[in-house]
Amino acid sequence: MATSNSVKQHKLRKLIACLSSKTGQGKELISLYIPPGTSINEVVTSVKKDPDCSVAKPENVREVKDRLQAAIKSVVEHLKMQKEISGNGLALFAGAFAACSLDSEVFNVEEISPPEPITNYLYEVNDHFHLEPLREMLRNQKVVGFVAIDSKEASFGVLNGERLELLENITSGIHGKSGKGGSSQRRYERERDTELTHYFHRVAEHATKAFLENNKIAALIIGGPGTTKEDFLKGNYLHYELNNALLGTIDTQSAGKEAIKEMLDKSAETRKNMCAPEEKNVMQRLLTAIGKQDNLATYGFDPVLNALKNGSAEVALLTDTTDMVEIVATCKKCELAKTMIVEMARKVQSMQEMISTPCARCSAVEYAMEEKDIVDVLEDVASQTNAVVEVISSESEEKAKLTALGGFAAILRYKSRQADR
Repeated sequence: MATSNSVKQHKLRKLIACLSSKTGQGKELISLYIPPGTSINEVVTSVKKDPDCSVAKPENVREVKDRLQAAIKSVVEHLKMQKEISGNGLALFAGAFAACSLDSEVFNVEEISPPEPITNYLYEVNDHFHLEPLREMLRNQKVVGFVAIDSKEASFGVLNGERLELLENITSGIHGKSGKGGSSQRRYERERDTELTHYFHRVAEHATKAFLENNKIAALIIGGPGTTKEDFLKGNYLHYELNNALLGTIDTQSAGKEAIKEMLDKSAETRKNMCAPEEKNVMQRLLTAIGKQDNLATYGFDPVLNALKNGSAEVALLTDTTDMVEIVATCKKCELAKTMIVEMARKVQSMQEMISTPCARCSAVEYAMEEKDIVDVLEDVASQTNAVVEVISSESEEKAKLTALGGFAAILRYKSRQADR
Protein backbone atom coordinates (compact mmCIF):
# COMPACT_ATOMS: atom_id res chain seq x y z
CA MET A 1 0.00 0.00 0.00
CA ALA A 2 1.39 3.38 -1.03
CA THR A 3 1.53 5.98 1.74
CA SER A 4 -0.48 9.12 0.92
CA ASN A 5 1.26 12.49 0.70
CA SER A 6 -0.76 13.80 3.64
CA VAL A 7 0.48 10.96 5.86
CA LYS A 8 4.08 11.46 4.70
CA GLN A 9 3.92 15.16 5.60
CA HIS A 10 2.25 14.41 8.94
CA LYS A 11 4.99 11.94 9.85
CA LEU A 12 7.68 14.37 8.75
CA ARG A 13 6.21 17.16 10.91
CA LYS A 14 6.08 14.86 13.94
CA LEU A 15 9.64 13.64 13.40
CA ILE A 16 10.94 17.20 13.02
CA ALA A 17 9.16 18.16 16.26
CA CYS A 18 10.65 15.12 17.99
CA LEU A 19 14.21 15.73 16.76
CA SER A 20 14.06 19.45 17.52
CA SER A 21 13.58 18.62 21.20
CA LYS A 22 16.81 16.60 21.41
CA THR A 23 19.98 18.16 22.82
CA GLY A 24 23.42 16.73 23.49
CA GLN A 25 25.94 17.39 26.24
CA GLY A 26 28.27 18.67 23.55
CA LYS A 27 28.88 18.25 19.83
CA GLU A 28 27.64 14.68 19.60
CA LEU A 29 24.49 14.81 17.40
CA ILE A 30 24.97 14.19 13.67
CA SER A 31 22.92 15.80 10.88
CA LEU A 32 23.61 14.50 7.38
CA TYR A 33 21.95 15.65 4.15
CA ILE A 34 22.94 13.69 1.03
CA PRO A 35 21.88 14.74 -2.51
CA PRO A 36 20.71 12.00 -4.91
CA GLY A 37 23.52 10.36 -6.88
CA THR A 38 26.19 11.05 -4.24
CA SER A 39 28.83 8.32 -3.83
CA ILE A 40 28.21 6.40 -0.60
CA ASN A 41 31.96 5.75 -0.23
CA GLU A 42 32.65 9.50 -0.35
CA VAL A 43 30.01 10.12 2.33
CA VAL A 44 31.48 7.41 4.56
CA THR A 45 34.96 8.96 4.20
CA SER A 46 33.53 12.38 5.10
CA VAL A 47 31.65 11.10 8.15
CA LYS A 48 34.69 9.25 9.52
CA LYS A 49 36.70 12.47 9.86
CA ASP A 50 37.09 13.36 13.56
CA PRO A 51 34.81 16.39 14.22
CA ASP A 52 35.40 19.13 16.79
CA CYS A 53 33.93 18.54 20.27
CA SER A 54 34.67 22.02 21.68
CA VAL A 55 31.11 22.67 22.82
CA ALA A 56 31.43 20.01 25.51
CA LYS A 57 32.24 21.03 29.07
CA PRO A 58 35.84 20.07 30.06
CA GLU A 59 34.66 17.34 32.43
CA ASN A 60 32.45 15.83 29.72
CA VAL A 61 34.83 15.86 26.74
CA ARG A 62 35.75 12.19 26.97
CA GLU A 63 32.11 11.11 27.36
CA VAL A 64 30.97 13.30 24.48
CA LYS A 65 33.73 11.98 22.21
CA ASP A 66 32.78 8.39 23.02
CA ARG A 67 29.12 9.06 22.29
CA LEU A 68 30.02 10.85 19.05
CA GLN A 69 32.21 7.98 17.89
CA ALA A 70 29.37 5.56 18.61
CA ALA A 71 27.03 7.78 16.56
CA ILE A 72 29.54 7.92 13.68
CA LYS A 73 29.83 4.13 13.74
CA SER A 74 26.04 3.82 13.58
CA VAL A 75 25.85 6.19 10.60
CA VAL A 76 28.63 4.37 8.72
CA GLU A 77 26.92 1.01 9.27
CA HIS A 78 23.61 2.51 8.13
CA LEU A 79 25.18 3.98 4.97
CA LYS A 80 26.90 0.71 4.05
CA MET A 81 23.47 -0.95 3.91
CA GLN A 82 22.39 1.53 1.20
CA LYS A 83 22.84 0.45 -2.42
CA GLU A 84 22.66 4.01 -3.72
CA ILE A 85 21.35 7.48 -2.86
CA SER A 86 18.32 7.82 -5.12
CA GLY A 87 14.99 9.61 -5.21
CA ASN A 88 15.19 13.02 -3.52
CA GLY A 89 18.28 12.03 -1.57
CA LEU A 90 18.61 11.08 2.08
CA ALA A 91 18.66 12.86 5.44
CA LEU A 92 20.12 11.07 8.47
CA PHE A 93 20.10 12.14 12.13
CA ALA A 94 22.12 10.15 14.64
CA GLY A 95 23.08 10.25 18.30
CA ALA A 96 22.25 8.95 21.74
CA PHE A 97 18.68 10.03 22.43
CA ALA A 98 15.30 8.60 23.28
CA ALA A 99 13.55 7.65 20.09
CA CYS A 100 10.12 9.14 19.49
CA SER A 101 8.37 5.90 20.43
CA LEU A 102 10.58 4.83 23.34
CA ASP A 103 11.32 6.14 26.81
CA SER A 104 14.91 4.89 27.21
CA GLU A 105 17.95 6.57 25.63
CA VAL A 106 19.76 4.48 23.04
CA PHE A 107 21.86 5.17 19.93
CA ASN A 108 19.50 5.93 17.07
CA VAL A 109 19.77 6.71 13.38
CA GLU A 110 16.62 8.36 12.00
CA GLU A 111 16.36 8.17 8.21
CA ILE A 112 14.15 10.58 6.25
CA SER A 113 13.29 10.52 2.55
CA PRO A 114 12.72 14.26 1.96
CA PRO A 115 9.65 15.55 0.07
CA GLU A 116 11.91 17.63 -2.21
CA PRO A 117 15.37 16.96 -3.69
CA ILE A 118 18.35 17.71 -1.46
CA THR A 119 20.60 19.98 -3.51
CA ASN A 120 23.57 20.54 -1.17
CA TYR A 121 25.61 18.03 0.82
CA LEU A 122 25.71 18.85 4.53
CA TYR A 123 27.50 17.05 7.37
CA GLU A 124 27.15 18.82 10.71
CA VAL A 125 27.97 17.74 14.26
CA ASN A 126 26.51 19.85 17.05
CA ASP A 127 24.63 19.72 20.35
CA HIS A 128 21.35 19.90 18.37
CA PHE A 129 20.08 18.67 15.01
CA HIS A 130 20.16 20.88 11.92
CA LEU A 131 16.53 20.74 10.72
CA GLU A 132 16.00 23.98 8.79
CA PRO A 133 16.33 22.36 5.30
CA LEU A 134 13.47 19.99 6.15
CA ARG A 135 11.36 22.78 7.64
CA GLU A 136 11.87 24.77 4.44
CA MET A 137 10.68 21.81 2.38
CA LEU A 138 7.50 21.60 4.45
CA ARG A 139 6.89 25.32 3.99
CA ASN A 140 7.31 24.86 0.24
CA GLN A 141 4.57 22.23 0.11
CA LYS A 142 1.98 25.01 -0.16
CA VAL A 143 3.09 26.74 -3.33
CA VAL A 144 0.36 29.05 -4.68
CA GLY A 145 -0.16 30.02 -8.30
CA PHE A 146 -1.76 33.32 -9.37
CA VAL A 147 -3.38 34.21 -12.70
CA ALA A 148 -4.71 37.71 -13.38
CA ILE A 149 -6.80 37.88 -16.56
CA ASP A 150 -8.97 40.23 -18.59
CA SER A 151 -9.73 40.37 -22.31
CA LYS A 152 -6.51 42.27 -23.09
CA GLU A 153 -3.80 40.49 -21.08
CA ALA A 154 -2.98 37.84 -18.52
CA SER A 155 -0.24 37.72 -15.89
CA PHE A 156 1.17 34.75 -13.98
CA GLY A 157 2.92 34.55 -10.62
CA VAL A 158 3.87 31.99 -8.00
CA LEU A 159 4.24 32.25 -4.22
CA ASN A 160 6.78 29.82 -2.74
CA GLY A 161 7.03 30.24 1.00
CA GLU A 162 7.41 33.99 1.48
CA ARG A 163 8.87 34.64 -1.99
CA LEU A 164 6.58 35.96 -4.74
CA GLU A 165 7.87 35.50 -8.29
CA LEU A 166 6.26 37.31 -11.22
CA LEU A 167 6.54 34.83 -14.09
CA GLU A 168 5.23 36.40 -17.29
CA ASN A 169 2.61 38.54 -19.00
CA ILE A 170 0.90 37.72 -22.28
CA THR A 171 -1.44 39.83 -24.41
CA SER A 172 -4.61 38.63 -26.13
CA GLY A 173 -4.38 40.59 -29.39
CA ILE A 174 -8.15 40.95 -29.28
CA HIS A 175 -9.57 44.24 -30.54
CA GLY A 176 -12.06 46.20 -28.49
CA LYS A 177 -15.81 45.90 -29.03
CA SER A 178 -17.07 47.31 -32.34
CA GLY A 179 -19.55 50.14 -32.63
CA LYS A 180 -20.94 48.81 -35.90
CA GLY A 181 -24.48 47.56 -36.21
CA GLY A 182 -26.45 44.95 -38.14
CA SER A 183 -24.83 41.90 -39.74
CA SER A 184 -21.36 43.49 -39.52
CA GLN A 185 -21.75 43.76 -35.76
CA ARG A 186 -22.82 40.10 -35.43
CA ARG A 187 -19.96 38.91 -37.65
CA TYR A 188 -17.52 40.97 -35.64
CA GLU A 189 -18.84 39.52 -32.37
CA ARG A 190 -18.49 35.95 -33.72
CA GLU A 191 -14.91 36.67 -34.75
CA ARG A 192 -14.19 38.22 -31.36
CA ASP A 193 -15.67 35.18 -29.58
CA THR A 194 -13.37 32.94 -31.64
CA GLU A 195 -10.36 35.08 -30.77
CA LEU A 196 -11.37 35.03 -27.08
CA THR A 197 -11.65 31.24 -27.11
CA HIS A 198 -8.20 30.95 -28.68
CA TYR A 199 -6.83 33.38 -26.06
CA PHE A 200 -8.37 31.38 -23.19
CA HIS A 201 -6.71 28.23 -24.56
CA ARG A 202 -3.37 30.07 -24.61
CA VAL A 203 -3.84 31.22 -21.02
CA ALA A 204 -4.61 27.66 -19.96
CA GLU A 205 -1.51 26.34 -21.76
CA HIS A 206 0.70 28.93 -20.05
CA ALA A 207 -0.88 28.04 -16.70
CA THR A 208 -0.17 24.32 -17.23
CA LYS A 209 3.47 25.03 -18.04
CA ALA A 210 3.91 27.51 -15.17
CA PHE A 211 2.08 25.60 -12.42
CA LEU A 212 2.33 21.90 -13.30
CA GLU A 213 5.59 21.60 -15.25
CA ASN A 214 7.83 24.35 -13.85
CA ASN A 215 6.25 24.65 -10.39
CA LYS A 216 4.15 22.10 -8.49
CA ILE A 217 1.48 24.30 -6.94
CA ALA A 218 -0.86 23.26 -4.15
CA ALA A 219 -3.45 25.98 -4.79
CA LEU A 220 -4.47 28.36 -7.56
CA ILE A 221 -6.11 31.80 -7.36
CA ILE A 222 -7.65 33.54 -10.38
CA GLY A 223 -8.07 37.32 -10.42
CA GLY A 224 -8.83 40.24 -12.68
CA PRO A 225 -11.31 43.05 -13.30
CA GLY A 226 -14.81 42.44 -14.63
CA THR A 227 -16.27 39.07 -15.61
CA THR A 228 -13.52 37.71 -17.88
CA LYS A 229 -12.12 35.52 -15.10
CA GLU A 230 -15.54 33.93 -14.55
CA ASP A 231 -15.99 33.37 -18.31
CA PHE A 232 -12.56 31.72 -18.40
CA LEU A 233 -13.41 29.38 -15.52
CA LYS A 234 -16.88 28.50 -16.87
CA GLY A 235 -15.30 27.34 -20.13
CA ASN A 236 -13.27 24.60 -18.37
CA TYR A 237 -10.10 25.57 -20.19
CA LEU A 238 -7.85 24.79 -17.25
CA HIS A 239 -6.10 21.44 -16.82
CA TYR A 240 -8.17 19.32 -14.43
CA GLU A 241 -5.39 19.32 -11.80
CA LEU A 242 -5.41 23.11 -11.76
CA ASN A 243 -9.19 23.13 -11.62
CA ASN A 244 -9.03 20.89 -8.56
CA ALA A 245 -6.46 23.23 -6.98
CA LEU A 246 -8.61 26.34 -7.48
CA LEU A 247 -8.89 28.22 -4.18
CA GLY A 248 -11.06 31.13 -5.35
CA THR A 249 -11.32 34.31 -7.40
CA ILE A 250 -10.36 37.89 -6.56
CA ASP A 251 -11.38 41.21 -8.13
CA THR A 252 -8.42 43.39 -9.11
CA GLN A 253 -7.91 46.76 -10.77
CA SER A 254 -6.12 45.28 -13.79
CA ALA A 255 -4.64 42.07 -15.23
CA GLY A 256 -1.08 43.34 -15.45
CA LYS A 257 1.81 42.17 -13.29
CA GLU A 258 0.84 44.67 -10.60
CA ALA A 259 -2.40 42.68 -10.24
CA ILE A 260 -0.41 39.68 -8.98
CA LYS A 261 0.83 41.72 -6.01
CA GLU A 262 -2.71 43.00 -5.43
CA MET A 263 -3.98 39.39 -5.39
CA LEU A 264 -1.26 38.41 -2.92
CA ASP A 265 -2.41 41.10 -0.48
CA LYS A 266 -6.13 40.37 -0.88
CA SER A 267 -5.73 36.59 -0.53
CA ALA A 268 -3.77 36.63 2.76
CA GLU A 269 -6.64 35.34 4.90
CA THR A 270 -7.74 32.77 2.31
CA ARG A 271 -4.22 31.40 1.93
CA LYS A 272 -3.76 31.11 5.68
CA ASN A 273 -6.68 28.68 5.85
CA MET A 274 -6.16 26.97 2.51
CA CYS A 275 -6.52 23.23 2.18
CA ALA A 276 -4.31 21.12 -0.08
CA PRO A 277 -6.18 19.88 -3.20
CA GLU A 278 -6.11 16.22 -2.14
CA GLU A 279 -7.45 17.15 1.31
CA LYS A 280 -10.20 19.28 -0.22
CA ASN A 281 -11.24 16.58 -2.70
CA VAL A 282 -11.39 13.73 -0.19
CA MET A 283 -13.36 15.85 2.30
CA GLN A 284 -15.84 16.79 -0.44
CA ARG A 285 -16.31 13.05 -1.13
CA LEU A 286 -16.88 12.38 2.56
CA LEU A 287 -19.39 15.19 3.06
CA THR A 288 -21.26 14.17 -0.11
CA ALA A 289 -21.49 10.59 1.17
CA ILE A 290 -22.72 11.77 4.58
CA GLY A 291 -25.28 14.06 2.93
CA LYS A 292 -26.72 11.22 0.85
CA GLN A 293 -27.32 9.16 4.02
CA ASP A 294 -26.65 5.96 2.06
CA ASN A 295 -24.40 4.39 4.72
CA LEU A 296 -21.30 4.85 2.56
CA ALA A 297 -19.63 6.97 5.22
CA THR A 298 -18.99 6.66 8.92
CA TYR A 299 -17.28 8.70 11.61
CA GLY A 300 -15.87 8.35 15.10
CA PHE A 301 -12.77 6.37 16.04
CA ASP A 302 -14.33 2.97 16.80
CA PRO A 303 -16.58 2.85 13.68
CA VAL A 304 -13.63 3.90 11.46
CA LEU A 305 -11.29 1.31 12.97
CA ASN A 306 -13.96 -1.39 12.59
CA ALA A 307 -14.55 -0.38 8.95
CA LEU A 308 -10.83 -0.71 8.25
CA LYS A 309 -10.68 -4.10 9.95
CA ASN A 310 -13.65 -5.56 8.09
CA GLY A 311 -12.49 -4.18 4.73
CA SER A 312 -15.46 -1.89 4.09
CA ALA A 313 -13.40 1.33 4.34
CA GLU A 314 -11.87 2.75 1.17
CA VAL A 315 -10.41 5.92 2.71
CA ALA A 316 -9.90 6.71 6.40
CA LEU A 317 -9.53 10.36 7.39
CA LEU A 318 -8.31 11.96 10.58
CA THR A 319 -7.05 15.37 11.69
CA ASP A 320 -3.43 15.93 12.66
CA THR A 321 -4.61 17.12 16.09
CA THR A 322 -6.21 13.78 16.94
CA ASP A 323 -3.88 13.09 19.86
CA MET A 324 -4.15 9.34 20.39
CA VAL A 325 -1.54 6.65 20.84
CA GLU A 326 -1.40 2.86 20.96
CA ILE A 327 0.50 1.42 23.93
CA VAL A 328 1.91 -2.10 23.74
CA ALA A 329 3.23 -3.83 26.87
CA THR A 330 5.14 -7.05 26.08
CA CYS A 331 5.95 -9.45 28.90
CA LYS A 332 9.73 -9.89 29.09
CA LYS A 333 9.34 -13.47 30.33
CA CYS A 334 6.79 -15.05 27.99
CA GLU A 335 6.43 -12.27 25.33
CA LEU A 336 2.65 -12.04 25.69
CA ALA A 337 1.57 -8.57 24.53
CA LYS A 338 -1.36 -6.46 25.67
CA THR A 339 -2.52 -3.33 23.86
CA MET A 340 -4.45 -0.16 24.68
CA ILE A 341 -5.38 2.84 22.51
CA VAL A 342 -5.73 5.97 24.64
CA GLU A 343 -5.61 9.74 24.39
CA MET A 344 -2.14 11.18 24.93
CA ALA A 345 -3.26 12.85 28.16
CA ARG A 346 -3.92 9.39 29.66
CA LYS A 347 -0.76 7.73 28.33
CA VAL A 348 1.33 7.78 31.52
CA GLN A 349 -1.56 6.67 33.72
CA SER A 350 -2.45 3.87 31.30
CA MET A 351 1.15 2.66 31.10
CA GLN A 352 1.36 2.53 34.89
CA GLU A 353 -1.87 0.51 35.03
CA MET A 354 -0.56 -1.93 32.41
CA ILE A 355 2.81 -2.58 34.08
CA SER A 356 1.26 -2.91 37.54
CA THR A 357 -0.97 -5.78 36.36
CA PRO A 358 0.70 -9.23 36.29
CA CYS A 359 0.99 -11.02 32.96
CA ALA A 360 -2.13 -13.07 32.24
CA ARG A 361 -0.04 -16.01 31.05
CA CYS A 362 2.94 -16.25 33.44
CA SER A 363 2.14 -13.68 36.19
CA ALA A 364 5.40 -11.82 35.60
CA VAL A 365 5.42 -8.03 36.09
CA GLU A 366 8.30 -6.92 33.87
CA TYR A 367 7.31 -5.43 30.53
CA ALA A 368 8.92 -3.87 27.47
CA MET A 369 6.87 -0.78 26.62
CA GLU A 370 6.27 0.63 23.15
CA GLU A 371 3.96 3.30 21.78
CA LYS A 372 2.71 3.94 18.28
CA ASP A 373 1.12 7.05 16.77
CA ILE A 374 -2.53 6.58 15.83
CA VAL A 375 -1.73 7.32 12.16
CA ASP A 376 0.66 4.35 12.09
CA VAL A 377 -1.98 2.19 13.78
CA LEU A 378 -4.59 3.02 11.12
CA GLU A 379 -2.06 2.57 8.31
CA ASP A 380 -1.12 -0.89 9.56
CA VAL A 381 -4.78 -1.95 9.56
CA ALA A 382 -5.48 -0.21 6.22
CA SER A 383 -2.60 -2.05 4.55
CA GLN A 384 -4.41 -5.37 5.11
CA THR A 385 -7.34 -4.35 2.86
CA ASN A 386 -5.63 -1.89 0.48
CA ALA A 387 -7.38 1.11 2.05
CA VAL A 388 -5.86 4.61 2.16
CA VAL A 389 -5.28 6.88 5.16
CA GLU A 390 -5.42 10.68 4.74
CA VAL A 391 -4.42 13.22 7.40
CA ILE A 392 -6.18 16.62 7.22
CA SER A 393 -3.62 19.09 8.54
CA SER A 394 -4.47 22.47 6.97
CA GLU A 395 -6.17 24.96 9.28
CA SER A 396 -9.15 25.04 6.97
CA GLU A 397 -12.93 24.74 6.81
CA GLU A 398 -12.42 21.08 5.84
CA LYS A 399 -10.44 20.37 8.99
CA ALA A 400 -13.06 22.15 11.13
CA LYS A 401 -15.78 19.94 9.66
CA LEU A 402 -13.81 16.75 10.30
CA THR A 403 -13.06 17.91 13.85
CA ALA A 404 -16.79 18.40 14.41
CA LEU A 405 -17.25 14.73 13.41
CA GLY A 406 -14.86 13.68 16.18
CA GLY A 407 -11.63 13.87 14.17
CA PHE A 408 -12.12 10.46 12.47
CA ALA A 409 -14.19 9.50 9.43
CA ALA A 410 -14.18 7.00 6.58
CA ILE A 411 -15.52 6.70 3.04
CA LEU A 412 -16.83 3.18 2.55
CA ARG A 413 -16.65 0.81 -0.41
CA TYR A 414 -19.99 -0.76 0.44
CA LYS A 415 -22.69 -0.53 3.06
CA SER A 416 -21.66 -1.92 6.42
CA ARG A 417 -23.74 -2.49 9.52
CA GLN A 418 -20.94 -0.96 11.56
CA ALA A 419 -21.52 2.26 9.56
CA ASP A 420 -25.15 2.57 10.62
CA ARG A 421 -25.50 5.44 13.06
